[in-house]
Amino acid sequence: MNAQEVLAALKDALGERLRTPEIRTRSVGVKSPRTIEEIWAHIDRESLLEAVGVLKSLGPVHISIISGNDLGEEIEFLYHLEVGFGTEGGEVLVTLRLRVPKSDPVVPSLCGLIPGAQTTEREKIEFFGVTFAGIPDSRHLFLPEDMEVHPWRKDEPELEKLVKRAVKWEEQDG
Repeated sequence: MNAQEVLAALKDALGERLRTPEIRTRSVGVKSPRTIEEIWAHIDRESLLEAVGVLKSLGPVHISIISGNDLGEEIEFLYHLEVGFGTEGGEVLVTLRLRVPKSDPVVPSLCGLIPGAQTTEREKIEFFGVTFAGIPDSRHLFLPEDMEVHPWRKDEPELEKLVKRAVKWEEQDG
């Protein structure tokens, strides 16, 4: 399976709900450099489970992580996935970008499709204050259970009391 085939399957299933799809190429490796292709696209939270279901129908799917970014009025999540994980033909990397308003920070949980998503979803609950609808266990992993501050939210009123230092790239985000 290659990136063009994976992208075609996503386009067939989601149509216009798959926004700004593109295949990016980059070089990886030092001793034996090679070029890989990655799929990037924007989706809405209502299409997340369907999109991941399509990817799962194409072969084994692995979720590396959900990364996130506070954009002000919204939180953006990037779902970093590999289709064909561990297969002889290799993996196709897929990143699905999803934005939710801070006024309604609810996203469907992937745990029903990819049980391993639970760890990264739980981390986002703690650090961004988002809710994953359907997650089987939403307990904290890293922060104390009674901690109500969400450290990756730029609008967190109590954050200044907790931050002891910032790295240079964090200072630029402000």
